[in-house]
Amino acid sequence: MRDFELSVSSLLNGVDRATNFVLEGVLPDLYVTSSRVPKDALIRVEGRAEAVGEGILVTWTLSTRYEAECVRCLGAIAGDLEGEARELFVEGDDTEDQYGFRGEVLDLSVAIADLCVLLLPPVPLCRADCKGLCQHCGADLNEGSCGCSQETSDPRWAALDQL
Repeated sequence: MRDFELSVSSLLNGVDRATNFVLEGVLPDLYVTSSRVPKDALIRVEGRAEAVGEGILVTWTLSTRYEAECVRCLGAIAGDLEGEARELFVEGDDTEDQYGFRGEVLDLSVAIADLCVLLLPPVPLCRADCKGLCQHCGADLNEGSCGCSQETSDPRWAALDQL
């Protein structure tokens, strides 16, 4: 089986009503804007799968790490990504509204990838009070004043000076 596949034969056959699981692996291409889960980042998923009338109800928590660039100063950011989800998997193909499965193996990789992308910060900041870069010379204003003269500012940038 692949990293995020879970055997659900005992649930489908009525042997077990629920089962706990721990899965670990990596998934490629998890990113949004300037935030991403590194290609080699281990994703750990702990959860419970339960047989319900409509299919298999899966509740899980996820933990991994992420990297990003601050949208103001372009500085590197790294942190932990953690979240939880509860999804119903029904027999058949994935649709826009639900996850599907076929046979006795539940592949959680698409649902896990979706959760990772939802958890990534869409507008990452290195800190809430990041001053960003000078719009004229590109100096990092978090390190101090750049020395640019406001008189030499291009009037087209005046509105940005107020932000």
